Amino acid sequence: MVKDAWSQEGRDPGVARELKYYSRSYGGPEEEAEEEANEQKQRQVLHDDGWPLKLKFEKKNLVSGLLMGKCRRSPMTGEITMEKPPAFPNFQVVDLAGRETLPRSRHILEEDKYLFKPIPLMYRTWLYQRHFVKPEGFGRGRDMDYTVRQALGAFCLDIPMWDGRWSPLMMYALIMFTSALTCSSLIISTACGAGLVSCAISVSCNTPKAYRYDRWLSLPFRLAFLAYIFVVFPTESLLEILGTVLVLLLVLFELWAGDMSFFSTYRFHCSYTLLKCIGGRVYVCQREGAEGLQTVFGRKADRVEPNMVKMAKWTVLNHLIAEIEGMMVELRPMTPEDWSAAAQDYDTNFAPVTYIGLPIFEDEVSEQEEDLEDLQDHIPDKMARGAVRGTQFLETLQHFRQAREIYGGNQQLDWMIEDVDFGD
Repeated sequence: MVKDAWSQEGRDPGVARELKYYSRSYGGPEEEAEEEANEQKQRQVLHDDGWPLKLKFEKKNLVSGLLMGKCRRSPMTGEITMEKPPAFPNFQVVDLAGRETLPRSRHILEEDKYLFKPIPLMYRTWLYQRHFVKPEGFGRGRDMDYTVRQALGAFCLDIPMWDGRWSPLMMYALIMFTSALTCSSLIISTACGAGLVSCAISVSCNTPKAYRYDRWLSLPFRLAFLAYIFVVFPTESLLEILGTVLVLLLVLFELWAGDMSFFSTYRFHCSYTLLKCIGGRVYVCQREGAEGLQTVFGRKADRVEPNMVKMAKWTVLNHLIAEIEGMMVELRPMTPEDWSAAAQDYDTNFAPVTYIGLPIFEDEVSEQEEDLEDLQDHIPDKMARGAVRGTQFLETLQHFRQAREIYGGNQQLDWMIEDVDFGD
């Protein structure tokens, strides 16, 4: 009998005591140690790659509306940041069959066509949320997916790589201080003027329509500053000459790293045409542009069943993109390499693989018979979890029996019924 499972501190008369015992063994340290030993045995069963054959999963529930309006773009660095609320869960896998539990064997998981890996599209998330908060032409033709089409139809870079989307002020902040070495008030004032103009343009262009023209609008001012340095090049002392040469090198480096990088990354920019919605805010799209994905990165067509998306053929230009509570993600099928990485993380941190379910397709996968030890690892549903972990008060014997039936055991909660003291 577990004696420390209940706490009487701070309880009111007539209210059941709060369950605070968080172990799933219900039998004290001995059974908890036995459960840990059984889990260690499961981890010793290895896959062909040398990592655990069986994984543990935990399903997460999404909270609607928490991410909307939380995406920001920095006008200086050009980076997208997401203020994720603590209530929004982290997840690693998306199940389009919406199952409550997933098979643990990696052999079965590698053949499961409903499991996908979410790849965040941060810039399109920012574009989507800005169009959602401030729609332009919303409702045209009664298109319910108008904001999604606006975000996917934008021509931008989805690959996280070095590009010229950062503000020239990032470099001109250093140039303005370095210009003091020239000992020329003309160069110093001109450098400060070019930096302030670049800052004003970057802040005003921090919108979905204008952010791509930030550098083009400030380019004439920066070229004028470069030409002005050659006109008033000071030669009176060695310090002035070295300072001016250093400023010239920084200005040229800013032009090369910022403006010239746009031409090297232009082949990775793309837009998407929304072909159809298969349900649950999951869209079949066709990519236009980004030819460098095939030539440079060797991107191949994803292993997506054509009958799932009702298409004759799935090509390298087709993508599966979902809008998940305000976040745009690309869904790519889980590969054996992805499951191997998940097994390594599970073996190292002993943390379950988290996933969310989108009930779009009926689960056509035949239910696999699992061992008794596997069934003990399933996460109980909300009501049973509330009875076991103390997330809610159960005040009557009828509630205990109902929770016992939901959890699926005849004896696991009997000790609660016998030991609990109900108030009048």
